[in-house]
Amino acid sequence: MKLLRYITLVLILWNIPSYILFFSGDSQGSLASYVSFGLLLLYYFLSSKQKPAWPFIIFALTYYIISGFNYDVGSEKLFIISFIKYLIIIICGGELARNTSLKEITVLLLFAASSVLIHAAFFADDFGRYSGLFLNPNSAGFICLIGCALSYGFKSDKWRLLCLFFFTFCGMLTFSRTFFLLWVIINIISVFQDKKNFKVMGIGIGSVFILLSVATLFQLNTERLSIVEGIVNDDFNSNLANDDSRLGTWSGYFNRITDAPLVGNGFQSFAGVQGQSAGVHNTYLRIIGESGIFPFLIFIGIYILMLLRSLKTFKTTGYQTLLVVSLMALLLTTHNFIDTSYIIFISIWVYFKLEEEEEEEEEEEEELTTNLTPINAK
Repeated sequence: MKLLRYITLVLILWNIPSYILFFSGDSQGSLASYVSFGLLLLYYFLSSKQKPAWPFIIFALTYYIISGFNYDVGSEKLFIISFIKYLIIIICGGELARNTSLKEITVLLLFAASSVLIHAAFFADDFGRYSGLFLNPNSAGFICLIGCALSYGFKSDKWRLLCLFFFTFCGMLTFSRTFFLLWVIINIISVFQDKKNFKVMGIGIGSVFILLSVATLFQLNTERLSIVEGIVNDDFNSNLANDDSRLGTWSGYFNRITDAPLVGNGFQSFAGVQGQSAGVHNTYLRIIGESGIFPFLIFIGIYILMLLRSLKTFKTTGYQTLLVVSLMALLLTTHNFIDTSYIIFISIWVYFKLEEEEEEEEEEEEELTTNLTPINAK
């Protein structure tokens, strides 16, 4: 059972099916995808069943049903397959997430992030932004940022700092602007949990100087590297940093959202498929644009609820707040939540960790009340 769990986790968290699809073609990629979902189903049927993540299921039902009414950019088969895959990740992957520890998911993401370093060191290219197993530098930056947030869950200073350094350096090799910005934000938030976390800023500064020192060794993106050099040399070019900004992409979809605010424009209409634009690059805008206001409110409510839950234990388990903040911010820059298994899985993982802590807190309060009752009765 443990071997089955690890194999399934590797397939999901390392983006293996998409990687095989990109390099080996549709047949092998489809086979790898079916294998990963088949293993999820097998794991679910062999494991003990617990309450699923109902908010995510309710969101799925409303999103797919409403967006399906106006679906006209693809086949019904693709729509049904997407719906089934999402439910499998939520329901079957939920059991897998429940049984995955902080240490396990962090170690697996360390190996995933190392593929970025391997890409830069041994397979350098003219693009100069590296992604490893995740094919897209922004997706690889997402994994590295999530790894940074998870690193704060380790009690050992040594392991926490080592993991933070590795995820930070690999994230910098992606040259994802989102990674750089959110790295600063989550580390500032971490200082409010514990002032000692301020020393992590030193890791970031050290990583920048290491990045600059290996620039000649690795074939790094010169445009993005010049932004980093400009910050170090106090010669920051804001126009270069804002070039091709997401806000410009989002604004192109605002009119279509206001044209159909209740029922949206249909499934995948904001995803950039079948010769359309590159997509909205924003999960929130995709949901409201494709299915209207009701699934959008459910979806955003899930993450707000998780954020509020995490804040209750911020001082003791601050990594959960950092993880939720990272997820909420990263969803502003990608529209692939529905289609990307590892994003859904990580969201489900933190959802169940927060739920477990809340249940444990309720049990402790109930036990305390029970123990005090005889004293009060006397």
